[in-house]
Amino acid sequence: MVDPSGVSTRDELSGLLRDLRRRQARRARSSPLSFAELAARTGWPHATIGAYFDGRLLPPAERLDALLRLLGASPAECGAFASARSRIESLDALIPAGRPTGPSSNGSRPPHESPSHDSPPAGSSSHDSPPAGSSSDGSRAPHESTPVGSPLPRGSSSLGSSSLGSSSRPHGLPSSSGPPPAHGLLSSHGLPPFYGLAPSHGLSLPLGLPLPPAPVAFAGRAGAIARLDRLTPAARAVVISGVGGVGKTALGVHYGHRIADRFPGGAMWLDLRGSDPGGSALPPAEALRMLLSALGVAPADLPLGVAARTGLFRTLTARRGVLLLLDDAADATQVRPLLPAAGDSLALITGRSAVTKLSEVDGVEAIALDVIDRTEARAVLAARIGADRVAAEPDAVDRIITACGRLPMGLAVVSARVALHPDLRLATVAAALAEASAFTWAYDRLTPAAQQLFRGFGAHPGPDLTSSDAAVLLGQPAPLGQAVPLGQAAPLGQTAPLGQAVPLGQAVPLGQTVPLAQPTPLGQAVPASDVLTELVRARLVGEVRPGRFAMHALLREHAAARTAEAERIAMQDRLVEHGSEVSILGLAMRRQRYRDAWRIAAEVDGQLDAEGRWDERIAAQEIAIRAAERLGDPALLGRAQRAQSAAYLRTGQHEAALRRLREAADCFLAQGEPAAAARCRQDLAGLLESMARFAEAIVHDELALALFRRAGDRHGQAAAHAAAAWHYALAGRAVEAVAHGEEALALHGSLDDPHAVAAALAHLGRVHAALGERERSQDRLRAALEQYTALGDRLDEADTATRLGDALDGAPAVGLWRRAYAIYEHLGHPAAAAVAARLGF
Repeated sequence: MVDPSGVSTRDELSGLLRDLRRRQARRARSSPLSFAELAARTGWPHATIGAYFDGRLLPPAERLDALLRLLGASPAECGAFASARSRIESLDALIPAGRPTGPSSNGSRPPHESPSHDSPPAGSSSHDSPPAGSSSDGSRAPHESTPVGSPLPRGSSSLGSSSLGSSSRPHGLPSSSGPPPAHGLLSSHGLPPFYGLAPSHGLSLPLGLPLPPAPVAFAGRAGAIARLDRLTPAARAVVISGVGGVGKTALGVHYGHRIADRFPGGAMWLDLRGSDPGGSALPPAEALRMLLSALGVAPADLPLGVAARTGLFRTLTARRGVLLLLDDAADATQVRPLLPAAGDSLALITGRSAVTKLSEVDGVEAIALDVIDRTEARAVLAARIGADRVAAEPDAVDRIITACGRLPMGLAVVSARVALHPDLRLATVAAALAEASAFTWAYDRLTPAAQQLFRGFGAHPGPDLTSSDAAVLLGQPAPLGQAVPLGQAAPLGQTAPLGQAVPLGQAVPLGQTVPLAQPTPLGQAVPASDVLTELVRARLVGEVRPGRFAMHALLREHAAARTAEAERIAMQDRLVEHGSEVSILGLAMRRQRYRDAWRIAAEVDGQLDAEGRWDERIAAQEIAIRAAERLGDPALLGRAQRAQSAAYLRTGQHEAALRRLREAADCFLAQGEPAAAARCRQDLAGLLESMARFAEAIVHDELALALFRRAGDRHGQAAAHAAAAWHYALAGRAVEAVAHGEEALALHGSLDDPHAVAAALAHLGRVHAALGERERSQDRLRAALEQYTALGDRLDEADTATRLGDALDGAPAVGLWRRAYAIYEHLGHPAAAAVAARLGF
């Protein structure tokens, strides 16, 4: 397998593409495909293809996938290359404009190269071939206006098609994406809102899943800590169980930081969302994907299935010595596959009573947390509001502790509000708590906007939400892409530099007052970021990572109970209309908002692909398929089926991919879109070629050709002829192979495209070579070489000279290789090294 997992530059990626090209030639027992032949088979300009192979241009995702399939890459390799491409695109976005990126040693670009990696080679365009879903003349057919993963115009049914392997970004996200963030890590209850957080120092953390910062106001639990000290040296895992709000996560995080230096492989934290009121507990397969990704496993190398992933996870953790905090587990079934192997790694697991069954597994111990005692409760309050205030009103403190049921979470919510009001008497608080719960007391003291958003958390179906979601829940749809993370909002009631909002869990310094939100003037909306800041400071919501907010499961239950049915429906309808997250898909279907469901699935498709979340991608497109069926829209159905086929390819489910592609072709044909149906047939032929099912590939080549003829698409016909020529050659059917190759040549000639003619000649040379017709192959390659020379196309001239040299012997071969070497050297092209090897220097 050609492995791109370590590449980070366009030059490195192009080198691996050249490796694939050579491997494909060895398998076919012929010379490597020339850029001209690839141009003939794809319809892309040969110069652009050359730029892909020499690192001057990064291929768009859909082109890279098509190119990889032409070069015989496996589905696993296609997935790895897609991830590498995303990583390179993200790194390229960080390179200052004008930084030299060409291959020449002095940092300058050769004369033929364009000045920027964003610009195409001279004489071509970076968008010089029809995108997937467009006709070959560059125009788009109806219902082909937007690729899957691109923004959808509101109210439009002209939704786009997805090319196989497309990794276009979802609506509202940047076009460049680095290594996938570990989505789903956020705690359904956030980090403990009842303890302050301090930065962690000196830990060796795996990428993606670091422990949350250590609680700075942690108090009590001496007995539990002493027992953990006794259990952890010999245990494989320790379960920390207890009721909601009792402080399981706080203890787990505190203790994790306490022992982290014992684990050379670092410490990881993963929220399993077991107590999420929406029932969105993290499936074991997805949890393992996230853990393996954090341990450095590339998406393309992820095993399929829970058992295989568990085996790899245990192998890696046994070698590395990792501390794993599995937070908020649902039950033993969810957690058992995530346990590390017996050895140097340790799992700390928090959850309610159902997870205690894990103690039946060898090497797993358990401790149960009860509510804290009064001494510990006083220590918690003193740490949050100051020892002087606690000492001044001991009776009131006792009544507050009783009212909060000695639950750390209740004490945290109350102390957060008290800390904001240094003049507020604790007796007043205690009297109010005698009439209402801690949650109700805190809720009643929020501004109206904050109360509305608090209820909105109970209406949102996902484990967390963004500031854009918050704006929607408040009835203030934010401009797309304009989400403002909490850290960029000024503190309530004043103007401040960026980053001065109080993040989750950070205690307000004692003796300082944080201004409260002022009443909103009539008709003026409070910015969603300000409302979120108010909830965070009240310790009712946590910013669990920049721009994403979560609420403890108990608080979400309280929020849901406070939300009237009509308001809940209205909020959820707004989320469906404006949202673009996986968590909203099911809600859209339940609301029978089928067009929105299809749109959301299209918008998250690229994100799910880039992050290796292929099972979720398959499921999302299954929802899109059902939505399109409900709408009775064959065009939308075809696009969803085609997108799902790409997801099936990622997981190696070739037969499922073939089935969906056949269905998509039928849908496009029923819709009166023969060109779109033809492209599905081309996808089918390419997939069948990769499976060495050449006779079946030929059937789809012929169908694609007939469909392009019906559509009047002559460029498409030429490409279909070229593909058919190659597949007939692979099947050993010489007459048909040559006939199709000649047809491709004649069509390109009639289109007055000399570059395409040269490419068709080179392609015919390769077809004859595959058929063992050496002299005819040489004739065609000579004709192609003459054409490229006359056109001044130095790169394809060198490529064709190399191929022709490979077909000859003795001095003629050496002469052609020297010619190619001189051109590559002049251009500073990395292919010079391969030709030099032929020449023996």
